[in-house]
Amino acid sequence: MTARSASLFFLTFCGLTAHTATYTVAPSPATREAIVEVRIEGEPSTEFRMAAWAPGDYRIVNFGRLLSNVRFFKQGEEVPAERGEDPNSWQVSSGADRVTYHVNSRTSIFTEDLRVNDREMFFNGPAVLGWFHGRQHEEHTLRILLSPVGASAFCALDPVASGEDGYATYRAPNYESLVDAPVVVGTTIRSLEFAVQGKPHWIVAYNRPQSLNLETWSSVAKRVVEETSRLYGQLPYARYLFMLDVGGPGGGLEHAASTRMAVSVNSTAQATAQFMAHEFVHTYNVKRIRPSALQPIDFTKPAVTGALWWLEGVTDYYARVVCVRAGIRTRTEILGQLGREISLLSRQPRRLQVSANESSRRVWEANNSSGFGIDYYMKGALIGFMLDLAIRTESRGERSLDDVMFALWSESQQGKAGFSETRIRELCVMFGGDALGDIYDEAVFRAVDMPWERVLRRAGLAFDDGRLFEMMDATQEASQVARNWPYRTP
Repeated sequence: MTARSASLFFLTFCGLTAHTATYTVAPSPATREAIVEVRIEGEPSTEFRMAAWAPGDYRIVNFGRLLSNVRFFKQGEEVPAERGEDPNSWQVSSGADRVTYHVNSRTSIFTEDLRVNDREMFFNGPAVLGWFHGRQHEEHTLRILLSPVGASAFCALDPVASGEDGYATYRAPNYESLVDAPVVVGTTIRSLEFAVQGKPHWIVAYNRPQSLNLETWSSVAKRVVEETSRLYGQLPYARYLFMLDVGGPGGGLEHAASTRMAVSVNSTAQATAQFMAHEFVHTYNVKRIRPSALQPIDFTKPAVTGALWWLEGVTDYYARVVCVRAGIRTRTEILGQLGREISLLSRQPRRLQVSANESSRRVWEANNSSGFGIDYYMKGALIGFMLDLAIRTESRGERSLDDVMFALWSESQQGKAGFSETRIRELCVMFGGDALGDIYDEAVFRAVDMPWERVLRRAGLAFDDGRLFEMMDATQEASQVARNWPYRTP
Protein backbone atom coordinates (compact mmCIF):
# COMPACT_ATOMS: atom_id res chain seq x y z
CA MET A 1 0.00 0.00 0.00
CA THR A 2 1.40 3.41 -0.98
CA ALA A 3 1.45 6.36 1.41
CA ARG A 4 -1.29 7.99 -0.64
CA SER A 5 -3.56 4.92 -0.60
CA ALA A 6 -2.96 4.48 3.13
CA SER A 7 -4.07 8.09 3.66
CA LEU A 8 -7.13 7.56 1.48
CA PHE A 9 -7.93 4.43 3.46
CA PHE A 10 -8.30 6.36 6.69
CA LEU A 11 -10.31 9.14 5.05
CA THR A 12 -12.72 6.89 3.19
CA PHE A 13 -16.19 6.54 4.64
CA CYS A 14 -18.92 4.20 3.50
CA GLY A 15 -21.67 6.02 1.63
CA LEU A 16 -24.29 3.41 2.46
CA THR A 17 -27.42 3.57 4.60
CA ALA A 18 -26.57 4.36 8.23
CA HIS A 19 -25.25 1.44 10.26
CA THR A 20 -24.11 1.08 13.81
CA ALA A 21 -20.50 0.21 12.97
CA THR A 22 -18.42 0.26 9.80
CA TYR A 23 -15.26 -1.83 9.60
CA THR A 24 -12.70 -1.22 6.88
CA VAL A 25 -9.81 -3.62 6.38
CA ALA A 26 -6.94 -2.97 3.98
CA PRO A 27 -3.94 -5.22 3.30
CA SER A 28 -0.45 -3.70 3.47
CA PRO A 29 1.82 -6.18 1.66
CA ALA A 30 4.94 -4.08 2.21
CA THR A 31 4.66 -4.46 5.98
CA ARG A 32 2.72 -7.76 6.00
CA GLU A 33 -0.07 -6.13 7.99
CA ALA A 34 -3.79 -5.57 7.88
CA ILE A 35 -4.77 -1.96 8.58
CA VAL A 36 -8.15 -1.74 10.29
CA GLU A 37 -10.58 1.09 10.95
CA VAL A 38 -13.70 0.74 13.09
CA ARG A 39 -16.15 3.65 12.98
CA ILE A 40 -19.38 3.90 14.96
CA GLU A 41 -22.27 6.32 14.58
CA GLY A 42 -24.21 8.04 17.32
CA GLU A 43 -23.02 8.07 20.92
CA PRO A 44 -19.23 7.59 21.36
CA SER A 45 -18.04 4.60 23.37
CA THR A 46 -15.60 4.65 26.28
CA GLU A 47 -14.25 1.12 25.72
CA PHE A 48 -12.87 -0.86 22.79
CA ARG A 49 -12.24 -4.60 22.99
CA MET A 50 -10.68 -7.48 21.11
CA ALA A 51 -11.79 -11.09 21.57
CA ALA A 52 -10.06 -13.34 24.09
CA TRP A 53 -10.79 -16.47 22.04
CA ALA A 54 -12.26 -17.68 18.77
CA PRO A 55 -15.37 -19.91 18.77
CA GLY A 56 -14.46 -23.46 17.79
CA ASP A 57 -10.97 -23.16 19.25
CA TYR A 58 -11.43 -23.53 22.98
CA ARG A 59 -8.36 -21.79 24.36
CA ILE A 60 -7.58 -18.25 25.48
CA VAL A 61 -5.51 -16.39 22.89
CA ASN A 62 -6.01 -12.72 23.87
CA PHE A 63 -6.05 -11.22 20.39
CA GLY A 64 -5.65 -7.72 21.82
CA ARG A 65 -1.95 -8.36 22.43
CA LEU A 66 -1.41 -8.68 18.68
CA LEU A 67 -2.41 -5.10 17.79
CA SER A 68 -0.07 -2.18 17.19
CA ASN A 69 -0.41 1.53 16.31
CA VAL A 70 -3.77 1.74 18.08
CA ARG A 71 -5.23 5.26 17.81
CA PHE A 72 -8.65 6.58 18.90
CA PHE A 73 -10.63 9.53 17.52
CA LYS A 74 -13.71 11.52 18.43
CA GLN A 75 -15.35 13.76 15.84
CA GLY A 76 -12.13 13.70 13.81
CA GLU A 77 -9.78 14.59 16.67
CA GLU A 78 -7.39 12.06 18.20
CA VAL A 79 -8.12 11.33 21.87
CA PRO A 80 -6.01 9.57 24.53
CA ALA A 81 -6.71 6.01 25.67
CA GLU A 82 -5.32 3.60 28.25
CA ARG A 83 -4.99 -0.16 28.22
CA GLY A 84 -7.56 -1.86 30.41
CA GLU A 85 -7.03 -4.45 33.10
CA ASP A 86 -6.76 -7.26 30.57
CA PRO A 87 -4.79 -7.32 27.29
CA ASN A 88 -7.92 -7.09 25.16
CA SER A 89 -9.38 -3.73 26.26
CA TRP A 90 -8.71 -0.01 25.87
CA GLN A 91 -10.41 2.66 27.99
CA VAL A 92 -11.22 6.02 26.38
CA SER A 93 -12.45 8.38 29.11
CA SER A 94 -13.62 11.07 26.67
CA GLY A 95 -15.30 8.55 24.41
CA ALA A 96 -14.39 7.64 20.83
CA ASP A 97 -16.27 7.05 17.61
CA ARG A 98 -13.35 5.70 15.57
CA VAL A 99 -10.28 3.55 16.09
CA THR A 100 -7.48 2.56 13.73
CA TYR A 101 -4.87 -0.12 14.30
CA HIS A 102 -2.50 -2.56 12.59
CA VAL A 103 -2.41 -6.36 12.89
CA ASN A 104 0.72 -8.26 11.87
CA SER A 105 0.62 -11.41 9.74
CA ARG A 106 0.64 -14.68 11.66
CA THR A 107 0.33 -17.99 9.90
CA SER A 108 1.34 -20.65 12.43
CA ILE A 109 -2.05 -21.43 14.05
CA PHE A 110 -5.34 -21.37 12.23
CA THR A 111 -7.40 -19.19 14.59
CA GLU A 112 -4.73 -16.48 14.75
CA ASP A 113 -4.27 -16.80 11.02
CA LEU A 114 -3.74 -13.53 9.17
CA ARG A 115 -1.91 -13.76 5.87
CA VAL A 116 -0.95 -10.64 3.96
CA ASN A 117 1.36 -10.82 0.94
CA ASP A 118 1.58 -9.50 -2.61
CA ARG A 119 -1.08 -11.94 -3.83
CA GLU A 120 -3.70 -12.18 -1.11
CA MET A 121 -5.02 -11.43 2.35
CA PHE A 122 -6.82 -13.97 4.51
CA PHE A 123 -8.08 -13.42 8.04
CA ASN A 124 -10.24 -15.02 10.70
CA GLY A 125 -12.57 -12.43 12.24
CA PRO A 126 -11.77 -12.53 15.99
CA ALA A 127 -8.05 -12.18 15.26
CA VAL A 128 -8.51 -8.88 13.40
CA LEU A 129 -11.84 -7.24 14.23
CA GLY A 130 -12.63 -5.71 17.64
CA TRP A 131 -15.72 -3.91 18.88
CA PHE A 132 -16.81 -0.79 20.71
CA HIS A 133 -18.46 -1.82 23.96
CA GLY A 134 -22.24 -1.59 23.90
CA ARG A 135 -22.50 -1.73 20.12
CA GLN A 136 -21.76 -5.41 19.45
CA HIS A 137 -25.42 -6.45 19.22
CA GLU A 138 -26.33 -4.01 16.45
CA GLU A 139 -25.81 -4.05 12.70
CA HIS A 140 -22.29 -3.96 11.23
CA THR A 141 -20.84 -3.24 7.80
CA LEU A 142 -17.55 -4.74 6.62
CA ARG A 143 -15.53 -3.17 3.79
CA ILE A 144 -12.52 -4.99 2.32
CA LEU A 145 -10.07 -3.14 0.08
CA LEU A 146 -9.71 -5.06 -3.19
CA SER A 147 -5.94 -5.06 -3.35
CA PRO A 148 -3.92 -5.67 -5.44
CA VAL A 149 -5.74 -4.39 -8.52
CA GLY A 150 -7.94 -7.09 -10.00
CA ALA A 151 -8.39 -8.91 -6.70
CA SER A 152 -11.57 -10.81 -5.85
CA ALA A 153 -13.02 -11.23 -2.36
CA PHE A 154 -14.85 -14.19 -0.83
CA CYS A 155 -16.86 -14.02 2.38
CA ALA A 156 -20.11 -15.70 3.49
CA LEU A 157 -21.72 -12.49 4.79
CA ASP A 158 -24.50 -10.79 2.83
CA PRO A 159 -22.91 -8.68 0.07
CA VAL A 160 -24.26 -5.13 -0.27
CA ALA A 161 -21.97 -3.57 -2.88
CA SER A 162 -20.37 -4.71 -6.13
CA GLY A 163 -16.83 -3.49 -5.51
CA GLU A 164 -17.00 -0.68 -8.06
CA ASP A 165 -15.55 1.72 -5.46
CA GLY A 166 -12.56 -0.58 -4.94
CA TYR A 167 -14.07 -2.30 -1.90
CA ALA A 168 -16.07 -5.46 -1.36
CA THR A 169 -18.79 -4.60 1.15
CA TYR A 170 -20.79 -6.95 3.38
CA ARG A 171 -23.38 -6.63 6.11
CA ALA A 172 -23.75 -8.54 9.40
CA PRO A 173 -26.59 -8.30 11.95
CA ASN A 174 -24.19 -8.23 14.94
CA TYR A 175 -20.58 -8.62 16.01
CA GLU A 176 -20.78 -12.39 16.47
CA SER A 177 -21.99 -12.83 12.89
CA LEU A 178 -19.39 -10.38 11.62
CA VAL A 179 -16.42 -12.29 13.00
CA ASP A 180 -17.94 -15.68 12.13
CA ALA A 181 -17.20 -15.18 8.43
CA PRO A 182 -13.52 -15.37 7.44
CA VAL A 183 -12.39 -13.35 4.44
CA VAL A 184 -9.97 -14.03 1.62
CA VAL A 185 -9.12 -11.45 -1.03
CA GLY A 186 -6.54 -11.78 -3.77
CA THR A 187 -5.62 -12.30 -7.41
CA THR A 188 -4.72 -16.02 -7.42
CA ILE A 189 -7.82 -17.43 -5.72
CA ARG A 190 -9.55 -20.24 -7.60
CA SER A 191 -13.25 -20.90 -7.10
CA LEU A 192 -16.03 -23.10 -8.40
CA GLU A 193 -19.74 -22.74 -7.67
CA PHE A 194 -22.34 -25.48 -7.29
CA ALA A 195 -25.94 -25.43 -6.10
CA VAL A 196 -27.87 -27.51 -3.56
CA GLN A 197 -31.58 -26.84 -2.98
CA GLY A 198 -31.19 -23.73 -5.12
CA LYS A 199 -28.58 -22.21 -2.81
CA PRO A 200 -25.08 -21.33 -4.06
CA HIS A 201 -22.04 -23.07 -2.60
CA TRP A 202 -18.42 -22.41 -3.49
CA ILE A 203 -15.16 -24.26 -3.34
CA VAL A 204 -12.66 -21.44 -2.73
CA ALA A 205 -9.00 -22.45 -2.95
CA TYR A 206 -6.26 -19.99 -2.03
CA ASN A 207 -2.65 -19.74 -0.84
CA ARG A 208 -1.27 -22.41 -3.24
CA PRO A 209 -4.39 -23.53 -5.09
CA GLN A 210 -2.96 -24.58 -8.46
CA SER A 211 -2.72 -28.31 -7.70
CA LEU A 212 -6.37 -28.91 -6.77
CA ASN A 213 -8.98 -30.29 -9.14
CA LEU A 214 -11.94 -28.13 -8.13
CA GLU A 215 -14.41 -30.27 -10.10
CA THR A 216 -13.76 -33.31 -7.90
CA TRP A 217 -13.77 -31.19 -4.74
CA SER A 218 -17.14 -29.68 -5.64
CA SER A 219 -18.55 -33.12 -6.50
CA VAL A 220 -17.63 -34.55 -3.09
CA ALA A 221 -18.70 -31.39 -1.25
CA LYS A 222 -22.09 -31.49 -2.97
CA ARG A 223 -22.69 -35.06 -1.80
CA VAL A 224 -21.73 -34.07 1.75
CA VAL A 225 -24.12 -31.10 1.72
CA GLU A 226 -26.99 -33.08 0.22
CA GLU A 227 -26.69 -35.95 2.69
CA THR A 228 -26.27 -33.73 5.75
CA SER A 229 -29.27 -31.61 4.78
CA ARG A 230 -31.41 -34.78 4.63
CA LEU A 231 -30.78 -35.30 8.34
CA TYR A 232 -31.77 -31.77 9.34
CA GLY A 233 -34.33 -31.08 6.63
CA GLN A 234 -32.98 -27.72 5.46
CA LEU A 235 -29.97 -25.59 4.62
CA PRO A 236 -29.92 -22.77 7.19
CA TYR A 237 -27.97 -20.16 5.22
CA ALA A 238 -28.16 -18.10 2.04
CA ARG A 239 -24.79 -19.28 0.69
CA TYR A 240 -21.89 -21.47 1.85
CA LEU A 241 -18.12 -21.42 1.26
CA PHE A 242 -15.68 -24.32 1.58
CA MET A 243 -12.48 -22.30 1.97
CA LEU A 244 -9.43 -24.48 1.21
CA ASP A 245 -6.19 -23.03 2.59
CA VAL A 246 -3.83 -25.04 0.41
CA GLY A 247 -0.56 -25.54 2.24
CA GLY A 248 -1.76 -23.45 5.19
CA PRO A 249 -1.40 -24.15 8.93
CA GLY A 250 -3.10 -27.36 10.01
CA GLY A 251 -6.65 -27.77 11.18
CA GLY A 252 -10.06 -26.50 10.28
CA LEU A 253 -12.54 -24.08 11.78
CA GLU A 254 -16.30 -24.10 11.41
CA HIS A 255 -18.48 -21.07 10.78
CA ALA A 256 -22.21 -20.54 10.33
CA ALA A 257 -21.99 -20.38 6.53
CA SER A 258 -18.41 -21.36 5.72
CA THR A 259 -15.44 -23.34 6.86
CA ARG A 260 -11.71 -22.78 6.62
CA MET A 261 -9.83 -26.07 6.04
CA ALA A 262 -6.08 -26.49 5.73
CA VAL A 263 -5.27 -29.04 3.04
CA SER A 264 -1.96 -30.08 1.52
CA VAL A 265 -1.04 -29.42 -2.09
CA ASN A 266 -1.45 -33.16 -2.70
CA SER A 267 -4.82 -33.51 -0.99
CA THR A 268 -7.68 -35.20 -2.80
CA ALA A 269 -11.35 -34.58 -2.17
CA GLN A 270 -12.04 -38.27 -1.57
CA ALA A 271 -9.35 -38.57 1.10
CA THR A 272 -10.46 -35.33 2.73
CA ALA A 273 -14.20 -36.06 2.64
CA GLN A 274 -14.54 -36.94 6.32
CA PHE A 275 -12.74 -33.74 7.31
CA MET A 276 -15.05 -31.81 5.01
CA ALA A 277 -18.11 -33.55 6.41
CA HIS A 278 -17.01 -32.82 10.00
CA GLU A 279 -16.79 -29.11 9.28
CA PHE A 280 -20.08 -29.07 7.41
CA VAL A 281 -22.01 -30.96 10.14
CA HIS A 282 -20.81 -28.16 12.43
CA THR A 283 -23.05 -25.84 10.40
CA TYR A 284 -25.80 -27.37 12.50
CA ASN A 285 -24.16 -28.97 15.54
CA VAL A 286 -22.19 -26.14 17.28
CA LYS A 287 -23.10 -23.16 15.12
CA ARG A 288 -26.84 -23.52 15.74
CA ILE A 289 -27.28 -26.46 18.13
CA ARG A 290 -25.47 -25.06 21.17
CA PRO A 291 -25.37 -25.54 24.93
CA SER A 292 -26.46 -22.58 27.01
CA ALA A 293 -22.80 -21.74 27.79
CA LEU A 294 -22.31 -20.86 24.11
CA GLN A 295 -25.57 -19.04 23.51
CA PRO A 296 -24.78 -16.27 23.01
CA ILE A 297 -20.99 -16.24 22.65
CA ASP A 298 -19.12 -14.22 25.27
CA PHE A 299 -15.80 -13.32 23.65
CA THR A 300 -14.30 -11.99 26.90
CA LYS A 301 -13.99 -15.22 28.92
CA PRO A 302 -13.99 -19.03 28.65
CA ALA A 303 -17.30 -20.66 27.81
CA VAL A 304 -17.24 -23.71 30.06
CA THR A 305 -19.43 -26.65 29.05
CA GLY A 306 -19.34 -30.38 29.62
CA ALA A 307 -20.77 -31.01 26.15
CA LEU A 308 -17.71 -30.60 23.92
CA TRP A 309 -17.64 -34.39 23.52
CA TRP A 310 -21.02 -33.95 21.81
CA LEU A 311 -20.22 -30.77 19.90
CA GLU A 312 -16.91 -32.07 18.52
CA GLY A 313 -16.86 -35.83 19.02
CA VAL A 314 -20.42 -36.61 17.93
CA THR A 315 -19.93 -34.20 15.04
CA ASP A 316 -16.96 -36.36 14.05
CA TYR A 317 -19.12 -39.48 14.37
CA TYR A 318 -21.71 -37.94 12.06
CA ALA A 319 -19.01 -36.96 9.59
CA ARG A 320 -18.41 -40.71 9.16
CA VAL A 321 -22.12 -41.50 9.02
CA VAL A 322 -22.66 -38.83 6.36
CA CYS A 323 -19.79 -40.19 4.27
CA VAL A 324 -21.25 -43.72 4.39
CA ARG A 325 -24.77 -42.56 3.56
CA ALA A 326 -23.43 -40.45 0.70
CA GLY A 327 -21.50 -43.41 -0.72
CA ILE A 328 -18.10 -41.79 -0.14
CA ARG A 329 -16.93 -44.29 2.51
CA THR A 330 -18.01 -47.86 3.25
CA ARG A 331 -19.42 -49.38 6.44
CA THR A 332 -16.37 -51.64 6.62
CA GLU A 333 -14.01 -48.67 6.53
CA ILE A 334 -15.88 -46.85 9.29
CA LEU A 335 -16.13 -49.96 11.47
CA GLY A 336 -12.40 -50.40 11.05
CA GLN A 337 -11.77 -46.81 12.10
CA LEU A 338 -14.04 -47.10 15.14
CA GLY A 339 -12.43 -50.39 16.13
CA ARG A 340 -8.98 -48.88 16.09
CA GLU A 341 -10.21 -46.01 18.26
CA ILE A 342 -11.84 -48.35 20.80
CA SER A 343 -8.52 -50.15 21.04
CA LEU A 344 -6.59 -46.90 21.41
CA LEU A 345 -8.91 -45.59 24.13
CA SER A 346 -8.66 -48.86 26.06
CA ARG A 347 -4.88 -48.40 26.32
CA GLN A 348 -5.06 -44.88 27.74
CA PRO A 349 -4.62 -44.97 31.55
CA ARG A 350 -6.38 -41.62 31.97
CA ARG A 351 -9.67 -43.16 30.78
CA LEU A 352 -10.09 -44.38 34.36
CA GLN A 353 -9.41 -40.92 35.79
CA VAL A 354 -11.02 -38.37 33.44
CA SER A 355 -14.57 -38.56 32.06
CA ALA A 356 -15.70 -37.13 28.73
CA ASN A 357 -17.63 -34.48 30.62
CA GLU A 358 -14.57 -33.45 32.65
CA SER A 359 -12.32 -33.43 29.58
CA SER A 360 -14.82 -31.07 27.93
CA ARG A 361 -15.02 -28.73 30.89
CA ARG A 362 -11.28 -28.53 31.51
CA VAL A 363 -10.14 -27.90 27.94
CA TRP A 364 -9.54 -24.26 28.89
CA GLU A 365 -6.90 -25.38 31.38
CA ALA A 366 -5.25 -27.80 28.98
CA ASN A 367 -5.36 -25.55 25.88
CA ASN A 368 -6.08 -28.59 23.68
CA SER A 369 -8.71 -31.32 23.39
CA SER A 370 -6.55 -34.12 24.87
CA GLY A 371 -4.63 -32.16 27.48
CA PHE A 372 -5.93 -34.37 30.28
CA GLY A 373 -5.28 -37.66 28.52
CA ILE A 374 -8.82 -38.07 27.16
CA ASP A 375 -9.47 -36.57 23.75
CA TYR A 376 -13.13 -35.52 23.63
CA TYR A 377 -13.03 -35.73 19.84
CA MET A 378 -12.17 -39.43 19.81
CA LYS A 379 -14.11 -40.49 22.92
CA GLY A 380 -17.03 -38.32 21.84
CA ALA A 381 -17.18 -40.08 18.46
CA LEU A 382 -17.18 -43.44 20.25
CA ILE A 383 -19.93 -42.25 22.61
CA GLY A 384 -21.97 -41.18 19.59
CA PHE A 385 -21.49 -44.63 18.04
CA MET A 386 -22.50 -46.37 21.30
CA LEU A 387 -25.57 -44.20 21.84
CA ASP A 388 -26.65 -44.72 18.24
CA LEU A 389 -26.40 -48.51 18.54
CA ALA A 390 -28.15 -48.54 21.92
CA ILE A 391 -31.08 -46.40 20.74
CA ARG A 392 -31.48 -48.56 17.62
CA THR A 393 -31.45 -51.71 19.76
CA GLU A 394 -33.77 -50.52 22.53
CA SER A 395 -36.28 -49.06 20.06
CA ARG A 396 -36.26 -52.26 17.94
CA GLY A 397 -34.83 -50.37 15.01
CA GLU A 398 -37.45 -47.63 15.04
CA ARG A 399 -35.20 -44.83 16.36
CA SER A 400 -31.57 -43.78 16.23
CA LEU A 401 -29.25 -40.98 17.31
CA ASP A 402 -30.65 -39.09 14.30
CA ASP A 403 -33.78 -38.50 16.37
CA VAL A 404 -31.78 -36.93 19.21
CA MET A 405 -29.86 -34.72 16.82
CA PHE A 406 -32.99 -33.64 14.95
CA ALA A 407 -34.81 -32.89 18.22
CA LEU A 408 -31.94 -30.65 19.33
CA TRP A 409 -32.02 -28.98 15.92
CA SER A 410 -35.78 -28.39 16.11
CA GLU A 411 -35.48 -26.92 19.59
CA SER A 412 -32.67 -24.62 18.47
CA GLN A 413 -34.92 -23.28 15.72
CA GLN A 414 -37.63 -22.37 18.25
CA GLY A 415 -35.54 -19.57 19.73
CA LYS A 416 -34.38 -21.44 22.82
CA ALA A 417 -31.24 -19.98 24.42
CA GLY A 418 -29.07 -23.09 24.13
CA PHE A 419 -29.73 -26.62 25.39
CA SER A 420 -29.24 -27.51 29.05
CA GLU A 421 -26.45 -29.83 30.17
CA THR A 422 -29.04 -32.55 30.83
CA ARG A 423 -30.98 -32.28 27.57
CA ILE A 424 -28.99 -34.79 25.49
CA ARG A 425 -29.45 -37.48 28.15
CA GLU A 426 -33.19 -36.72 28.36
CA LEU A 427 -33.58 -37.13 24.61
CA CYS A 428 -31.57 -40.37 24.52
CA VAL A 429 -33.92 -41.81 27.16
CA MET A 430 -36.94 -40.44 25.31
CA PHE A 431 -36.02 -42.26 22.10
CA GLY A 432 -34.21 -45.29 23.51
CA GLY A 433 -35.90 -45.97 26.84
CA ASP A 434 -34.67 -46.09 30.42
CA ALA A 435 -31.68 -48.31 29.56
CA LEU A 436 -30.08 -45.34 27.81
CA GLY A 437 -29.77 -43.47 31.09
CA ASP A 438 -27.19 -45.83 32.58
CA ILE A 439 -25.35 -46.23 29.28
CA TYR A 440 -25.15 -42.47 28.90
CA ASP A 441 -23.93 -41.94 32.46
CA GLU A 442 -21.18 -44.55 32.14
CA ALA A 443 -19.99 -43.19 28.81
CA VAL A 444 -20.20 -39.46 29.59
CA PHE A 445 -19.99 -38.82 33.32
CA ARG A 446 -17.94 -41.69 34.71
CA ALA A 447 -14.22 -42.35 34.36
CA VAL A 448 -14.74 -46.04 33.60
CA ASP A 449 -14.49 -48.31 30.59
CA MET A 450 -17.41 -47.82 28.25
CA PRO A 451 -19.96 -50.71 28.31
CA TRP A 452 -19.04 -52.09 24.91
CA GLU A 453 -19.82 -55.73 25.60
CA ARG A 454 -23.38 -54.95 26.68
CA VAL A 455 -24.15 -52.60 23.78
CA LEU A 456 -22.32 -54.31 20.91
CA ARG A 457 -23.72 -57.81 21.45
CA ARG A 458 -27.32 -56.58 21.42
CA ALA A 459 -26.55 -54.71 18.20
CA GLY A 460 -25.14 -57.81 16.50
CA LEU A 461 -21.54 -56.63 16.69
CA ALA A 462 -18.41 -57.80 18.50
CA PHE A 463 -15.00 -56.34 19.24
CA ASP A 464 -11.86 -58.44 19.38
CA ASP A 465 -8.18 -57.82 18.74
CA GLY A 466 -8.81 -54.20 17.71
CA ARG A 467 -11.54 -55.12 15.24
CA LEU A 468 -15.28 -54.49 15.08
CA PHE A 469 -17.25 -57.08 13.13
CA GLU A 470 -20.73 -58.56 12.77
CA MET A 471 -21.41 -61.61 14.99
CA MET A 472 -22.12 -64.88 13.24
CA ASP A 473 -24.32 -66.14 16.11
CA ALA A 474 -26.31 -62.96 16.72
CA THR A 475 -30.07 -63.10 17.10
CA GLN A 476 -32.16 -62.15 14.09
CA GLU A 477 -33.17 -58.91 15.76
CA ALA A 478 -29.57 -58.00 16.62
CA SER A 479 -28.38 -58.87 13.11
CA GLN A 480 -31.02 -56.55 11.70
CA VAL A 481 -29.69 -53.67 13.84
CA ALA A 482 -26.14 -54.37 12.62
CA ARG A 483 -27.19 -54.49 8.96
CA ASN A 484 -29.18 -51.25 9.20
CA TRP A 485 -26.40 -49.26 10.89
CA PRO A 486 -25.56 -46.45 10.12
CA TYR A 487 -28.44 -45.84 7.74
CA ARG A 488 -31.70 -44.10 8.48
CA THR A 489 -34.36 -45.75 10.56
CA PRO A 490 -37.97 -45.86 9.28
